[in-house]
Parts: sequence; structure tokens; C-alpha cells
Amino acid sequence: MSVLHGALGMGRKRAGSRFTETFTAYTVSSVLDEATGLYVDAETVLYADVAGHVKFPEMTVSEPGQAGQVMAVQDIEVHVTVGATPGVVVGVLWRVDGSTVDPSLTGRVFRTKGPPQAGQVTAHRYPVVSA
Repeated sequence: MSVLHGALGMGRKRAGSRFTETFTAYTVSSVLDEATGLYVDAETVLYADVAGHVKFPEMTVSEPGQAGQVMAVQDIEVHVTVGATPGVVVGVLWRVDGSTVDPSLTGRVFRTKGPPQAGQVTAHRYPVVSA
């Protein structure tokens, strides 16, 4: 084992020990309810009981002006174990099923807006927005 692999392994283990939330990663599609004849949203679970945490990198919300309008922006990330969620793509939803440190996160939903950082990382960091 190289020094790099050893360091990454230790870093990933340490990152995993700091995960305080559990997530369900899923997609939503409209399906026809045969009984009512109406379309309803149906969840397709991709991954359940995924350990990770939500990170709000900015302590304050920035307010960039665009075309005369003020928009509040805050970058949010969902961090999970490297390799735990390989099928997550843009648009996949993350529901916080529980948190050991902040119960106010439970039930919140985030939408993936880009691929995670990859390579020599201790956790996959998915950029997300509140859904």
C-alpha cells in the first residue's frame, strides 16, 4: 500500500466517523393512478440509509443582484462515503431521514445540481439546492 492510499483510507474513515445524518436518495416521476385516473408522484428509491452529513459552507446568505433583482444564494453540499452512491446524477433528491446533531434537518429535501468531487477525496461532496 502506498502512502497516498494509506492517507486516503485514514481520511475516509475519519470523514465517515463525522457523518451525523442518514439519507434516502431517490427520484420522483408521475404515474397514472388506475383507481382515480389522476397522475400522482411516485418515488423510486436509489439508495436508503446512506450515512453522511449536510454542509452549509457559507455562514451567511449572499445576495447577488441579477437584472435588478436580489436573489439569496447559499451553497449546500451533501457529503457521503466515496463509492456509496454511484448512480446519483443531477436531479436526484436527498431526503434527510434523521440527524444525531440537528433534528431540524430531518425531513428536509435537497436536489442534486452537479456531480460530486472525485479523485483523491475523503468523501463525495454533492452540490445540492433545497427542493
